[in-house]
Formats: sequence, C-alpha cells, structure tokens
Amino acid sequence: MNSKQPIRLEELDAGHPLRRHPIESMQAGVPDGYFDTLASRVQARVAKPQETTPLISWSWGRTVASLAGAGLVAALVWITWPQQQHSLGQESLSGVSDAAIVAYLDEQGLNPDEVQTMQPNQAINSDSTTIQYLDLQPDAIRRELDMQDISEELNTVGS
Repeated sequence: MNSKQPIRLEELDAGHPLRRHPIESMQAGVPDGYFDTLASRVQARVAKPQETTPLISWSWGRTVASLAGAGLVAALVWITWPQQQHSLGQESLSGVSDAAIVAYLDEQGLNPDEVQTMQPNQAINSDSTTIQYLDLQPDAIRRELDMQDISEELNTVGS
C-alpha cells in the first residue's frame, strides 16, 4: 500500500542537508540576541487581543422567537381569563315569554302563585330606614337607654 520507505537519519550521508542542524545550515549563523528576544517575539505572534463577546447576542431570529412566545402567552391569558359576570337587568328579562317563565318554575318545583306572594328583599340604605321597620315607640327607646345606664353604673360600682 505505502510504496514509500521511511527514511532513517542514520542511513543518510553526513553531508546530506537533512542530517545537518537547522541553524548550522544557515550561512550566516545565528544573529546576535536571537534567543534573548525569541520569547517576546513568540508571545507577540501568539497573544492576540481577545475580543470579549457577550454570552447572549442580539439577532433577528431570537427577537422574533421572543416576541412570538410573548404573544402566545398573552393570547393564552386573554382566552383563559375569567369574564366578570354582571347582574341581569330588567330589560334583559323583559324579552322572556310568560310561558318560558312558567316552564322554568315548574322545572324548579315552584308554584307560580307562591312566587307571586313572596316579597322581594328590600335594600336598607341607612340606619334611619332600619328604625322605621322596627316599629319602636319613643317611650320604649327611653326605657332601654335608662336600663343601660343603670347596668353600666352597677358594673363600675361592683368592680
């Protein structure tokens, strides 16, 4: 396969150029101070200023991928975000027919006559309206206040 024979240094003649020392083969010899400056010349050739590159560089592909990911997250949040349900107004129930209401009440097991007699909860806006619903007499309020004053005096004297 390999038709070339390896060359051995011992087999070469003494005057052969491969047998001579490389520096001796130079006609002028070694220049003065060659070995003194050799280390600095080698370092100057080898040591090149290294450029510092950031770990993550900017690119259009990375930008597009980031924007696509952010868009996907925003779309998923938009789709899955629960909607706030507001109360139904009177106008939305006005379109329901009476037959549909009666059918619904039958399904729920309610008698329409009983539902009609039920009074809706009335919203109490302030304390003054609450007193009106209690049906209290001014004399009863005065007696109750006098009883509280007496019980407070008894508690303070007893302690």
